[in-house]
Amino acid sequence: MGESAAENSWVRRVEEVLRKLGERVRVEAAIVFGSWARGGGGEWSDVDLLVVSSDVANLGILDRFSISAEYAREGVDLFIYTPEELESMVRRGNALALSALVEGVLVVTCDHVERLRREASSRYRRLGRMWVSLEAGPAP
Repeated sequence: MGESAAENSWVRRVEEVLRKLGERVRVEAAIVFGSWARGGGGEWSDVDLLVVSSDVANLGILDRFSISAEYAREGVDLFIYTPEELESMVRRGNALALSALVEGVLVVTCDHVERLRREASSRYRRLGRMWVSLEAGPAP
């Protein structure tokens, strides 16, 4: 499978997941991150997909895990957060959130995620496998 065919493969997988997920919750933002976003994904690589939806605010962690598990069969590792949860993750320097926002490919976006992306990009840098704050003192 050539590079463009592999890339088309992740695009098709993400489109299908977002279509199906969109029947259950409103997808406010979707970001592909990890190896595919960094150009290192291959034919056998799962696609890491972060979805932001206010509709999951009342779902417990097990319910979200159940939804995410449904898409693992399609080669997509799905992470679902509310806008507030994602904002809190950025403020704490969470590596998953930072990787998605700073290095990820926006598939669907909204103003809130665009603002968080700018904030994360200006406050943090990747140093090897770690994210470091560019601000003095510990991250809030």
